[in-house]
Amino acid sequence: MDLPLEDDYIVIGDVHGCIDELKELLIQNGFIINTEGFILSSSKSIILLGDFIDKASHPKIAETIEFIYKNYYHLNRTKQQLYLILGNHEDKVYKYITNDPTLEITPKTIRDKSKYYNTAELLEKDSGLREKFLKLYSESSVWLRYSYSSQFSVTMTHSPCKKEYLAQNDTISKKMMIKAVSRSKNFGVRLDILMPFIHQEAEDNRHYHLFGHLSQPNIRKYKNRICIDTSAIYGGSLTCAIIRKDELLFDSVLFQNRQKPSSQVYNILFDF
Repeated sequence: MDLPLEDDYIVIGDVHGCIDELKELLIQNGFIINTEGFILSSSKSIILLGDFIDKASHPKIAETIEFIYKNYYHLNRTKQQLYLILGNHEDKVYKYITNDPTLEITPKTIRDKSKYYNTAELLEKDSGLREKFLKLYSESSVWLRYSYSSQFSVTMTHSPCKKEYLAQNDTISKKMMIKAVSRSKNFGVRLDILMPFIHQEAEDNRHYHLFGHLSQPNIRKYKNRICIDTSAIYGGSLTCAIIRKDELLFDSVLFQNRQKPSSQVYNILFDF
């Protein structure tokens, strides 16, 4: 779970099938992608912060899975240079396609499968793509941490969570790092009220907690808590954090309009 300190890292927020934006962001940060879709080695290692599937069109989701799969095994041949963090969408799609007994099949979960987890329908029709997704799922971590010094570190999870769960390996902690409180069940409630621990537990130091999951119109930062899901699939941008020794920088690319964007009403984080 602890990352090598000799590498620089590019940590990319929720892709959600935005493969064109993912490639553009990588190229913008010095990576070369050849005509066969392989990422050529770079001075940076790549971390995907979870939710690389769902919400996009089936062709774009398929292209995203293929791109990540081929490069996961290409870049990690001799040394790991591509890391995956498990998002709630990967976790839920896994449960759908494996008939996980913990997933209760109800009219709601059937509706949700089509509305929110459309990758499941794609994988049920394409066994080859399904196997590639399952391999990527099995390679994913729930959390990663870069601990440069006593003054600077970055802990990465898909979802924000309370400090008591952060970087813990028990079942409850893992669940909390994958998915926060349901927004669909609390529609219209400000995130600062729904998840007050995000700002209540924030500290004025450089031990950052970097997460996605809560799609926002821009990067939302409060003290050492930072959300980098900037709504690429909703027509916003795809954002990355760049970790270079004891520096934390940010970069992004705008939605490329090569597929129809999804839509949502934002629940703003750190709205004070």
